[in-house]
Amino acid sequence: MNLDLNFKFELTFSIRILLITIAVSILLIILGAIFSDLGVVGNLIILSTFIVAAPQFIIRYEKFRALKDMESRFPLFLRDIVESLRSGMPLHKSITSSSEVDYGKLSKEVKKMANQISWGMPLDKVIEQFAERVKKSKRLNTALATIRESYVSGGDIISTLESVAETALILEETEKERRSILSQYVVMMYGICFLFIGILVAINRLMVPIFNIGTTSELIGMANPCDGCYGFSCYVCGIFQSVCSVFAIDTTSIGCYYTSLFFFMSVIEAIACGLVAGEISENSVLAGLKHGLVMCAITIGAFNIIIYLGLMGV
Repeated sequence: MNLDLNFKFELTFSIRILLITIAVSILLIILGAIFSDLGVVGNLIILSTFIVAAPQFIIRYEKFRALKDMESRFPLFLRDIVESLRSGMPLHKSITSSSEVDYGKLSKEVKKMANQISWGMPLDKVIEQFAERVKKSKRLNTALATIRESYVSGGDIISTLESVAETALILEETEKERRSILSQYVVMMYGICFLFIGILVAINRLMVPIFNIGTTSELIGMANPCDGCYGFSCYVCGIFQSVCSVFAIDTTSIGCYYTSLFFFMSVIEAIACGLVAGEISENSVLAGLKHGLVMCAITIGAFNIIIYLGLMGV
């Protein structure tokens, strides 16, 4: 029952944050629409997206980091339990005794187990509920299932705990070594993000002047694809013009079309590189979203600087 109440509280907290951020975002967009300025509306839409997405990402990422901290502290917790068992203390009292030790994020769960034991709950149920609370961590869930089965079947619990602790420690060391080896590739992903923006600046400096010269020639025709748009392409051009308004670029110029096109290409590339960096470093899509968010922020800032220096958008 206690587990259900905690879950409902966390779910309610997350939904409350989501509803509040959505309400603030809608209010900002309405205020922007009142001013009837595409630049203001565009900026507010970008701001609203971050207002809604950032808190949800932070909440989920904190839960992810908490599970990672529990995984790293779990072998130490098991070793303390083994030491208590070797001194003649039963398993349930060993857990209660360990609740006074600081295990970081894991301490909260150990204290919850100790409280449940003090209320008279069977130890196998205590372990089962602990496994349910950390079910998003395959490593912890598997380890706890092994410990529970050993306890229920009456096996050698000390040997089981030692084996599980050793395995968890090996996995943790392997994970640290993997992150250390692959960290250079994460740096490479950030380098690719900057390199891609540089390539787009070079293409823009070479191609756009050629198109501007070609607009006077009847052989080349329309250099700006948005000049004669129809159907769905007009909606795309409208989005491009909104981006140009955000960056204070003339929405009727060909520079607007290519700047917007390159901007969206850079954002997509930043998200993709971020996802790859997350999979490489922490083997997690959530960590990839963290890197992707950072790269998107870098891309937006880089485009602001580049356009301000006149390297793009003219």
